[in-house]
Amino acid sequence: MAKWVDRLATFVARDGEDGGGYSKVAVAAAAMAVAPVALATKPGNATEVLNRKCADCPPGSRCCGGYTAFCCTLPGGDNFGCPDGMYVGGWWQCNYGGTGLCGTTNRRYYMDCNTLPGVNCPGGCHCGNDDCDNFKTCCINFRYGQCNTQIAGTGTIMCRLVTCIIPCQIDCLNCNCSAAYDQYTCTMEAGCL
Repeated sequence: MAKWVDRLATFVARDGEDGGGYSKVAVAAAAMAVAPVALATKPGNATEVLNRKCADCPPGSRCCGGYTAFCCTLPGGDNFGCPDGMYVGGWWQCNYGGTGLCGTTNRRYYMDCNTLPGVNCPGGCHCGNDDCDNFKTCCINFRYGQCNTQIAGTGTIMCRLVTCIIPCQIDCLNCNCSAAYDQYTCTMEAGCL
């Protein structure tokens, strides 16, 4: 186990190897969630491990990166709530300088829709809407944990939502105001936002 942790730390510490500006921590975490054995035992960096998982997609496609699909890019999805069997498990924020959703507030809040205990993520790990141009869905087990703390466990992230209002001020989300930050996330866009 210590060797595996050392390899993960080495991947995270390497500069410039993700080739697309992705957060090294997120890419390493995604590789660990999607292919932990490959990450620990095969040569290559975390991005290469993820790329082996999305072999049907061209290099550099969104699906091969370390981020999760927006809910609105999934079949029947939107940006107004988590799909059935999912709940908001946590959130983070970034300063947004774009012209899309939240362009007037200059701040975006991203919320992860995690699976409820006992619910399987539909279709397993795959590209959102089976499209290489979408981020992946059902691949990462992670939870920021500021929302719905009455629900135990982590769960797989199916997709993420975006809001311009701090989630802890939206009563139905049941989130606290303990903030997390990831400025790179503000570069993530989808036409449906």
